[in-house]
Amino acid sequence: MTHNTDYSTLTERPAWEPKTPKEEREALDKAPLATLRAQPANAQVAAFVSGLAQRYRRPSTAKGKSYARDKTLMKHVTAVGAFVADLLAAIESDRSEGWLRCSLNKSDYTNQRVTWRMFDAVRQAFTEAGLVEHKPGYPGSYRFDNPGPMVGKLTRYRATPLLLAACEAHGITPATVREHFQFEEIMPSELVRLTSPNQKTPDTEKVQRLRAEVAELNAFFAQHTLTHPVVKHLGWVRIFHDARNLQTYRWDKGGRLYSYPQNDACYQHISEDQRLEMRIDGESVVEIDISSAYLTIFYAWCDQQLDTNADAYAGILGPTELDRQVAKFWINASFGNGNLLTRWAKEFTTDFRERLAKKGFPPDAFDTKAYPMSRIKERALQRHPLLQRWGGEIRGRVRGWADLMFVESKIIIATMQELMTKGVPCMPVHDSLIVQASKEALAADTLSHQFRAHTGVVPKLDVSRAGF
Repeated sequence: MTHNTDYSTLTERPAWEPKTPKEEREALDKAPLATLRAQPANAQVAAFVSGLAQRYRRPSTAKGKSYARDKTLMKHVTAVGAFVADLLAAIESDRSEGWLRCSLNKSDYTNQRVTWRMFDAVRQAFTEAGLVEHKPGYPGSYRFDNPGPMVGKLTRYRATPLLLAACEAHGITPATVREHFQFEEIMPSELVRLTSPNQKTPDTEKVQRLRAEVAELNAFFAQHTLTHPVVKHLGWVRIFHDARNLQTYRWDKGGRLYSYPQNDACYQHISEDQRLEMRIDGESVVEIDISSAYLTIFYAWCDQQLDTNADAYAGILGPTELDRQVAKFWINASFGNGNLLTRWAKEFTTDFRERLAKKGFPPDAFDTKAYPMSRIKERALQRHPLLQRWGGEIRGRVRGWADLMFVESKIIIATMQELMTKGVPCMPVHDSLIVQASKEALAADTLSHQFRAHTGVVPKLDVSRAGF
């Protein structure tokens, strides 16, 4: 699938329903989009999928005769296998609690491997049999007597324990799904996407220019060879956020480049050490990071230069690396929150512990009682008193995380474009760039120049190399 919007039919959600609880919305919003392009990798899996398809046939309410021809049965088997693979892959990705985003818009299935008729049959059969649970989507608007949101939402599906048990009985689990199914990775047809909320990208002159920029970067990198034991990279998509009103949207929220395919083979999802194993045109790489990127941009908005001779987070709470990580998290999470954090909410605690785990800290390394938020705030403001302005007007308007991200994205993309004119390929990881080791000095100079051109201040750059 290459769509980025679907508005479910009104017949599925005939009346306005209470909002999904906040604690559930985050997982639903992170649900990956179903591709329905995977197929069994061997005869054993094919036999399992075939048996599943014959056991859970189209609902009796479906139009037409069930399996009047073998061709129809095979199409149903194909749809079942593709749906099961996507459901298991959604669990494997560990980002959406297993939820998968699926379109109920018939036009999105034109010229696809799985037709709308077949997918509609599978989702209904699986739902009725208790193999999946679902969260209904909804269109972008309702009748005047049935008020609802202005922006539509895709329907979400998730495998139930019943389906997982059936798969596991044949040795198929979320952890092994890519061993048992072949996933055909494709680039989305839309290179400029809108999310938070998800909606269709308009075809304006501004968007056409943005698409052309991304397409040019993709075409240039495709001329070079990327090698790595795991990583796959087909191209980038630029994603913008917070477009509540497309009539007045200025395309200045978010704007980062995201590598596709968006799975565990995505270089932006693996660790820095693993990324440094990549080779571009056979040459080893380095990763050049903008240290304290958001904080430096924020200082620039306040017409000040962050001290580039010192670590912006070290020593705020204490001498240890954990102290530094806590201070860094509090500052960046405050930027993401829109206001300075005042308490360890569950989502912040969970997020921070996951970040620590990725950095090698033991599970019991962090205790919220040892780091009361009031003390963190007090110490952070002593070091960075400008943070007191966050959440208020800066240069005439209230700014948020998406504004910080947009400035960062402009700097990164401008650097990539300048390097492209010099024949140098590079790969963005949000606030850092991966380049060939021989191009380190050129890339660092270019990145520093572009940062200053867009902010008026100079950044502190850190370089990571393999083995260091």
